[in-house]
Amino acid sequence: MTYSETIAYLYGLEASRGWDLKLERVRAALDALGRPDRRFASVLIAGTNGKGSTAALVHEALVTAGHRVGIYTSPHLVHFTERIRIGRAEIGREAVVDGVARIRSCASPEETGLTFFEVSTLLAFLSFAESAIDVAVVEVGLGGRLDATNVVEPVCSAITSIGLDHENYLGHTLAAIAREKAGILRPGVATVLAPKLPDEARTAVNARGAEVGARLVDAGGFCDRVPPIALVGRHMRENGAIALALLGELGARVPALAVSEEHVRTAFARVRWPGRIDVVRERPRVILDCAHNPDGAAALRREIGAVAGGPVRLVFAALADKRWREIAAELRPAAREVVVVPLRQPRAADPAVLASEFSPFVPTRVGGAPAAEIDRLAREDDGTPILAAGSLFLVGEIYEDWLRRSGRASVFETGSSVESAAETSA
Repeated sequence: MTYSETIAYLYGLEASRGWDLKLERVRAALDALGRPDRRFASVLIAGTNGKGSTAALVHEALVTAGHRVGIYTSPHLVHFTERIRIGRAEIGREAVVDGVARIRSCASPEETGLTFFEVSTLLAFLSFAESAIDVAVVEVGLGGRLDATNVVEPVCSAITSIGLDHENYLGHTLAAIAREKAGILRPGVATVLAPKLPDEARTAVNARGAEVGARLVDAGGFCDRVPPIALVGRHMRENGAIALALLGELGARVPALAVSEEHVRTAFARVRWPGRIDVVRERPRVILDCAHNPDGAAALRREIGAVAGGPVRLVFAALADKRWREIAAELRPAAREVVVVPLRQPRAADPAVLASEFSPFVPTRVGGAPAAEIDRLAREDDGTPILAAGSLFLVGEIYEDWLRRSGRASVFETGSSVESAAETSA
């Protein structure tokens, strides 16, 4: 198969099976593949919000220190290959084709029932093993207990935050969601906890920790030691504290993977994690944020005034199965006007319905394609900032359009390429 055919095949698995959370299929497939996950050390990071940026910080610090590091994150913004990186390079398309073919030959999804995310996780572990990495930084996809990533035996792990999201799968209370995320805890293994976990969630995680004999580490004691971070937002300091604690635990358990303070300072100052209060253009200032649940939207609202310097023109979209009314309520006060846009996504909420959450409070209209609306707003007024938020898919569509215009290949390339593409079109 070609790369495009391979990706279509993977998406076909998602369309036909959705999320089916079990670990037995993944373990059996790993056995058939020769247990590639046992050929490198792992750091496992769960959480409702913040787990991706925490993973990015840990990964960048380890790469800066000269270690051979893999990172597995999800979802991607534009290209599937963003999910699996070795060093700072995305997995090659040929490696995706070859890896999926090998998985199909050893553990055919048609026979085993493997899902899209499970095959993607197997591909990551197989790629890491074949690349002879020293350590993998692994972001949990959904929950923790039954997530496909939870088959690894981590050197250390973290829970970055616990909030309401994916309730149909994880439960409808913070305690229930916390119990699912605490499924990554292991006997005798340190798990770093976010400084500000809600009491209900912390109680549930502590109970699980006592039950399995895990060692729980509060990242609060690391907050004053976090050096400047290239990522925007006060909440990034909390993620930085978790990353510092994880790096310390990893170095203590595996001294060969220790990272110096100098490497940490360098890494934190240059880390890139696209789509998180991401200023991609000036005049007008354009900010992209993947906030797609109420806690993420609240964190964005707390920061947007300082980043934008005043009210913004909000380009908004959301998925119908998300808590979009609460997301809209969080972002409304920051908006001078709102443009609600459609998404190329079957789970997208109806823009007209979304608009009704804004129109009683702020001038609102339904627009067209997201990137085109940003271009239109930029032509109309180059002084008022533009914020695009509400969905990972919204940010992904904007990046996809701008990368195509700029000729750049990856969202991990510098923001200037996005800015130049946007300015050309405006």
